[in-house]
Amino acid sequence: MVKTPEEYFQEQDFGTDSKVEDRRFTDAERAFMQKYLGMDEQDVLQRMGREQEPDAVMTLAPPQSAPAAEPATQGHDAQPASGLLHEELEDQLKTLEEVQMVSFYLGEQEFTVPIMAVQEVIRFMQPTKLPAAPRFIAGMVNLRGRVTPLVYLRDLLGIVAREGDDGRFIVICKRKGLQVGLIIDRVHTMYRVPQRTIDWNIESRLGTSVDFVSGLMNSNERLVSIISVDRIVARVLQS
Repeated sequence: MVKTPEEYFQEQDFGTDSKVEDRRFTDAERAFMQKYLGMDEQDVLQRMGREQEPDAVMTLAPPQSAPAAEPATQGHDAQPASGLLHEELEDQLKTLEEVQMVSFYLGEQEFTVPIMAVQEVIRFMQPTKLPAAPRFIAGMVNLRGRVTPLVYLRDLLGIVAREGDDGRFIVICKRKGLQVGLIIDRVHTMYRVPQRTIDWNIESRLGTSVDFVSGLMNSNERLVSIISVDRIVARVLQS
């Protein structure tokens, strides 16, 4: 029997420790709280309530070697998603021979996000609403002691929701000191993509609508957009 990606990830023992070593707020978390809550740290902790333990369907574990942009079915240790906080992730990715990706769907459109930015994929959890936040921010959750805004990725990308597109999962990413959750419809697979099959100069292909897309990968003659987590974090803090 062929397993779905969700079933595969649930069966793996990736050994993620749910404890957070450093519970101090980062500068990015403080900036987010001041912008959308106008509270000090103690008030925010009370507003956030108890930590939520998510129903994880995938933790950080990239695939073993596989054909170019082909799904892989096994996992091994990877660089932590919290690394490279002050360097643009896109610049780092351009130096790699292979780029590891997690792919997912919004409606019928496939997208990828670099595994170096991903903490885990969890089932949707209801966030605390933020009245001062723009529409694309669904709210925030207290995820293992970290302030985690949840983002309607569909709204940022201008994708119209259809019946059945219900945002059942969240891709948890961490960049530049802020953990964010990207709300998606379903997890697809993991890829290892040779650098030669990635186009980082995408303005000529996509025009001006590339605010949150850093590149395009070629998968079996299909072009799949690579989401820029760095740009999403910047938009969350600047909106």
